[in-house]
Amino acid sequence: MPVVAIPQMGNDLFRKYMKSKYVQSLKRSGADIAWIELSDIEAAVKNASGCDALLLPGGADVNPALYGQSFDEKCGKPNVLRDTAEPEILKVFLEMKKPVLAICRGFQLLNVYFGGTLIQDIQEKQQCRHMDFFSRSGSIHSVNLEKNTQLYAIFESETEKVNSMHHQAVDKVGENLTVSAVSTDGYVEALELSDYPFCIGVQWHPEHMSKKNAQQQRLFDTFVKNCKS
Repeated sequence: MPVVAIPQMGNDLFRKYMKSKYVQSLKRSGADIAWIELSDIEAAVKNASGCDALLLPGGADVNPALYGQSFDEKCGKPNVLRDTAEPEILKVFLEMKKPVLAICRGFQLLNVYFGGTLIQDIQEKQQCRHMDFFSRSGSIHSVNLEKNTQLYAIFESETEKVNSMHHQAVDKVGENLTVSAVSTDGYVEALELSDYPFCIGVQWHPEHMSKKNAQQQRLFDTFVKNCKS
């Protein structure tokens, strides 16, 4: 059974609930999970690198200093430990060409890792609802998928309905990243690394939809299948 490394998100009641959704989605796909403690970064990289794949989960806003900006007043408090450790873990997995799936914060971190930038708050400019925690198991808005991308091949459709729990968005797209989905109001919703076996990031939270949505579960299934191959 392939093992997917996930950086530790915390163990308070809310984060235990959020973590459980990743676990359930991956287990349905036939994978096991290794939660990677981050307090010792060198040990974290070593422990993670022994796993078959990496999932970068949701969480706090990425520190704007990582993409050359100062804090906007609407930017949330960053998680310093995750901001420091996760790029180091990601670097090792990319060097080994192992599968990477990045979700919400993870998707934004992936973009920043490759030199991209973020819009620190979109709430005054958005035309769709992009922050709706209470509707997380259903769909909030549509995204348009780009043909000739890995994500399009997974979903086999030009449009998907997704949930949404974010107030930031990709601005400048990082080097070597391909946009594979865009919201109907123009925000980048998915990225994938060009010329790489499997490295996909999505802005939405498929782990909250996958139990009842076969399309979203297929994303996890394909991720885990790439671990096995």
